[in-house]
Amino acid sequence: MKKILTIVAAAVFALGFSSCEDQLDSINYTKQDTGNFPSTSDDVVSELNGVYSVLNGFVTTPLQMPYMVWNLMSDDCNGGGGTGDTESHAVGHITTNNENLYQDAWKHVYEGLNRASTIIYSIDNVEWADKSERDQLLGETLYMRAFYLLWGTQLFGNIPAYWQAGCPTPCPQQDAETVIYPHIMGDLVQAASLMTKKTQGDGHATKYAAEALLARAYMFYQGFYKKAGELASASLAPVTVITLDGEEELTKDQVVKGLEDVINNGGYSLIPHYQELWQYTNEFTVEDYNYTKGQGLKFAGNGNAEQIFQIQFMNCQSWNGTTGMGYCNQLSLYVGLRCDDDAAGAVNPNTGATYFNGRENTFPFGQGWGQGTVQATLWDDWSDADPRKAASICDAPNELEHFVFTTSCSEDAGYYNKKLMPVTTMQANWDSYTGAGPYTWWDVADPDNYQGPKNGNCMQGSHFCDVTLIRLADVMLMHSELTGTADQMNKVRARAGLPAITYSWQNIKNERRFELAFEGVRFNDLRRWSGINGGEGCEAAVALEKQNGSRVNYCGRWTTMHHGTSSWAKRYAETDGFLQIPTSQIELAGDEEVLKQNPGWGSSVVDAQMSGTPVY
Repeated sequence: MKKILTIVAAAVFALGFSSCEDQLDSINYTKQDTGNFPSTSDDVVSELNGVYSVLNGFVTTPLQMPYMVWNLMSDDCNGGGGTGDTESHAVGHITTNNENLYQDAWKHVYEGLNRASTIIYSIDNVEWADKSERDQLLGETLYMRAFYLLWGTQLFGNIPAYWQAGCPTPCPQQDAETVIYPHIMGDLVQAASLMTKKTQGDGHATKYAAEALLARAYMFYQGFYKKAGELASASLAPVTVITLDGEEELTKDQVVKGLEDVINNGGYSLIPHYQELWQYTNEFTVEDYNYTKGQGLKFAGNGNAEQIFQIQFMNCQSWNGTTGMGYCNQLSLYVGLRCDDDAAGAVNPNTGATYFNGRENTFPFGQGWGQGTVQATLWDDWSDADPRKAASICDAPNELEHFVFTTSCSEDAGYYNKKLMPVTTMQANWDSYTGAGPYTWWDVADPDNYQGPKNGNCMQGSHFCDVTLIRLADVMLMHSELTGTADQMNKVRARAGLPAITYSWQNIKNERRFELAFEGVRFNDLRRWSGINGGEGCEAAVALEKQNGSRVNYCGRWTTMHHGTSSWAKRYAETDGFLQIPTSQIELAGDEEVLKQNPGWGSSVVDAQMSGTPVY
């Protein structure tokens, strides 16, 4: 099938295998196909916008968004939320409450793959007057195909994959290690060679983003699948990667040179103060927040000089349409301060007064669902002498004047993620189109007096800060880890005001945990440091098991965590961190030679099923 869609909202709602029509589940609204479309460069740009928009589609369901999923699955975050939030608890305990729990994640992976592949194999329908424009657009598309395949394989392992204009029939699972990763790395090698434009800050991929993502994919491949251990000292054989032009060899030295290209030639720089990466230093909040006032801090903003690739948002979110709320940062809503409705009676135990998290009483942080709360073990492991700790974690009971543990909270140790939390201001930011004053992307602390964005719900809709997927500090730390040198790691530390240290594998592990906390990388770092089939004694399993017995607040009383069905170590060992493939997709395939469930999942695995939330 060669249908091509530029305006379809969901090209792949389900990946079935009875026919190509079932697999793509697409509707041809325009009557165009690859015989006559694309015909102009504008057509390709329009299609490519659709490829990028899948990232916003992921954000519409944050608990399906890999960034959020991997935070919750890591040892640094709890599922959190309330006693009825079965999905966040299931994710955090590596269990399931629904045989199709990850249906949206699966759908979005294949939306992205389908849209990107369509462009790649039809781009030369256009008679290009400017070959450099063609190469840039092709490079961006190859980058995005690799990006979605990397997310798909890290989420689900061996998945159906194809490298042609349309999905073949049938489209069976491919082995991630031997088939998919060579294509991922090949796409990124070729993307880096094709792209020349420096589109830093606008949400588009660049050659530097490709070189950075190549390192991330390469390091996961070598660490997880090849069980290479410490990459700086490991003897790593060249990898045969597959580009559109054929096979070529990729060495560690080439990956390192790519990182050096990003560092030296990409035009990126570390933001001077770590706090300035996060939105609580915005100009309308910074001088009213005790933690930041009087320090001359200035929010670096969206598309800042440290960001290499990010998801961007705009104030056009809507409750209508499949991606409408993806145009605001729903992850912020999910990690905001837990709030119950007024009838729940969130009472301060010290004063007897009723307070509601997220208003002026907890300035500058806003209301939300309280999911992905910070694990107490991270707080305990992280030295107070590291300024990044207070910059990254809100110790809500001690930092916020009237924070309360709500009457329905669960897995809430009182620690919240400052990097993503909704931020409020003490200034009235009336919407500019009303003529009432300056408009900003932050709520006022009193939502009752706010004339917020057009969807009429500032709590759920006024979140517009980028989700940063790759930034320069990550690249610098990858360079130190691959080379066994401390120079780049110490530049990252120096920015935080920390002294230089020598390189060791443990030091670089610690540095990645603290510098990149809550940025969606910790879980896969643990996986690659452990290697596939690591068992209950591997680094990832041991780290995750430390959640057992950690302190949490449950419905207003302090207690300790325990696993919902067995143990974190056991669940990790059973699954290697891969998710449950939606049962609906396996049923559509109807053939285990085409698609089968991952180990550790399925109705026969008793400790994979968690029907409710743990009672502590």
